[in-house]
Amino acid sequence: MNFVEYLFEHIQNPSRECILYREGSLTYRDIMSQVDDLARYLAATIGWGNECLLLSENTPFFVIAYLAIIKSGNMALLVETQISDESLASIFRECRIQASFVQKKYRLKIANTGNIFTEDLLMALPHTKTPKTRCVEDNDVAVVIFTSGSTGAKKGVMLTHRNLYANTESIVQYLNLTNQDRICATLPFFYCYGASLLHTHLRAGGSVVLSNNIFLGGVIQDINPFSCTGFAGVPSTYQILINKTPFLKEKLPTLRYMMQAGGQLPNKYIRLIAETFPKKEFFVMYGATEATARLSYLPPAMVLTKLGSIGKGIPGVTLEVLNGDGKPVQPGETGEITARGDNIMKGYYGDPEGTRSVIKNGRLYTGDLATVDDEGYVYIIGRAKNIIKSGGYRISPNEIEEFICSLDGVNGCVVLGLPDEIMGEAVVAVVQPGDIPGLSLKEEILARCTQHLPSYKIPTAVYFVREFPLNASNKVDKQALVTELGKKEGVVR
Repeated sequence: MNFVEYLFEHIQNPSRECILYREGSLTYRDIMSQVDDLARYLAATIGWGNECLLLSENTPFFVIAYLAIIKSGNMALLVETQISDESLASIFRECRIQASFVQKKYRLKIANTGNIFTEDLLMALPHTKTPKTRCVEDNDVAVVIFTSGSTGAKKGVMLTHRNLYANTESIVQYLNLTNQDRICATLPFFYCYGASLLHTHLRAGGSVVLSNNIFLGGVIQDINPFSCTGFAGVPSTYQILINKTPFLKEKLPTLRYMMQAGGQLPNKYIRLIAETFPKKEFFVMYGATEATARLSYLPPAMVLTKLGSIGKGIPGVTLEVLNGDGKPVQPGETGEITARGDNIMKGYYGDPEGTRSVIKNGRLYTGDLATVDDEGYVYIIGRAKNIIKSGGYRISPNEIEEFICSLDGVNGCVVLGLPDEIMGEAVVAVVQPGDIPGLSLKEEILARCTQHLPSYKIPTAVYFVREFPLNASNKVDKQALVTELGKKEGVVR
């Protein structure tokens, strides 16, 4: 089944609102009609099995273009709006793009080559009642999402129709989504986590609020007026809301649940949210672009009793932590998180070697190191490629970050390994303080680390930043942070 047909398969009331935003709204009938018109136009213009670039913020244009590309039997290549000219040029060189859908504000990013469509196209499309769509195979690629690897180079993750509906079905199931659910979407749809919000709520017959506020605090003004039942964020989302806005003082009466993925949220923030909103479900989740979106979740009832865990595999996913011999680890042992399921990507675009390095015997090797407890719940220790090698020790930044972040006066912490002539790499802590940092906070951090951590895990330096640099997915951009440290701009030691 074509993934888009799957999304709209059970829509019983086309007049229900589907996409809402401050300027207006679109019903399911509006969306399905425009998607059909554009899909037919694409089939007549470029055929099927081709690659179509999509560059847009979360707008009705993105939603319609995205769904129409897939429904027409073509592939949607999603790129972030902040993409550099160099990275974009590289994608055009390496891919076989037949059409580009570009929000008008980003039009100048695209060279005048091939078919280029903006929002104006949607206004000019003829309406048709019988759009022709090509039958697709489950294993046909529907979407390519470009994500940065450890080297910073863009990798195109190829997701099939089967990948998309397998992951969507699972998420709808464990979140208990119905047509009464309405998500406040602040995460970009070109990011797999953001796309999953769109997918799941369309499948459930619910609705999506496009919350495109410049300042994240504006989300509070969207949740209540739009009667949102759900909210999703990455760690920085919740850290900013808690530290910079009156989020914890809000009642949010319509909100049924919140969910967090895209990295580890420090335990103190998880506890704050769970204790402040005891009647709202808080889902801690784990995933990867290579897994379409989600791999595991921790049931809300266990958020405090299993604090720091990412839970277990979602329905349809076999999640295991394996040691070097390929056997499941015992409680307390460290291994690599692996996963099997219909949500695992087809591979990396144009990179069979890279694909073979992470998919072995049908199993995805995530590169994340973890352990398990006596009941099989998974706890991430760190990322294999982020392990700091200092003086012969292999150090995971996670434990140090978690400890420093638990201290009073600390809003956030990132631990890095910087080149050191003697130690190989030096452990450095970059801290976002709750107020203007003083010498006493630095001394307190180092004193507490000395008291509670092994000597080789004690930071050799503590830097303060006013704000962490974030990438297009609102995750901390560690490479940009390293660059800032090198320049010593906006950084206080």
